[in-house]
Amino acid sequence: MKIIVSKYIGFCSGVKRCIKLTEELLKNKSKEVYALGELLHNNLEMERLKSLGLKIVNNIDDLPQNANVIIRTHGIKKDVFEKIDQTKIKVIDGTCPIVKTNQKIAIEYSNKGYNVIIYGDINHPEIDALVSYINPSVKYIVINSDSEIQNIDFISEEKNILIAQTTKQFSEYENIIRKLKQKSPSLKVFNTICKQTIMREVSAQKIAQKVDTMVIIGGKNSANTKKLETIAKQSAKVKKVIFVTSAKELPYEEITNCNSVGIISGASTPLWVIDEVIKTIKLLNGGYRCKNNHKKK
Repeated sequence: MKIIVSKYIGFCSGVKRCIKLTEELLKNKSKEVYALGELLHNNLEMERLKSLGLKIVNNIDDLPQNANVIIRTHGIKKDVFEKIDQTKIKVIDGTCPIVKTNQKIAIEYSNKGYNVIIYGDINHPEIDALVSYINPSVKYIVINSDSEIQNIDFISEEKNILIAQTTKQFSEYENIIRKLKQKSPSLKVFNTICKQTIMREVSAQKIAQKVDTMVIIGGKNSANTKKLETIAKQSAKVKKVIFVTSAKELPYEEITNCNSVGIISGASTPLWVIDEVIKTIKLLNGGYRCKNNHKKK
């Protein structure tokens, strides 16, 4: 069996940064460390951090005074930040820098009177936080595909900007940009999709042209991981796409009966989980002809 592991695998830089900040806080035993909601979309990594002492709350009223609180990679709402500022709680901002850039763009341009169009999932925590930074004096809308452009009732207005959820599909964003520009030539466009997200998509497409089976590793609630699954399923060569959160979920019979396997992960999948999956697949097939492009860091 041939096994091809993507070069773009494991945590993205934003998640790495958040995890590093959290681990450094947890080493200091003088204060309890809290997170407002899940730091990232991977249950196994969250369980690991909890085992190190991280406590999860969903409401700032549940945070004790003088505590340390780490902000998740997706960011939190503006009013929640402001409320925390009125307490003695120490905030460590683990928001992804690219997500933070989106928030700054929303603030700057909505304050200048620009309406805001967002390509994203309205139910995603990144978008839930992002819209709170838009000046309430302007209009905004969240669209998830080009078919929803017709819902933008302010498209004919002169001052509009377009930004994207950092983990959305770049090809679809290009399509939305093209169609919106036809309706609003003065539209200001910001490419806020993470470059690492784009490279994962490209890698998934290339590997899917070389194998008959694709293994996607990541959390079931991870939008960018689900997107990789969709890309793999679009390949004419791939006969089977297997989405797992860990090695325990691998369908052994299906793996042993395939000729070639491609492996890629979402941006919130830790390397220790990926390595277990690779090791299991090798053991099932004797480890033959494994092309492993990723490097442990």
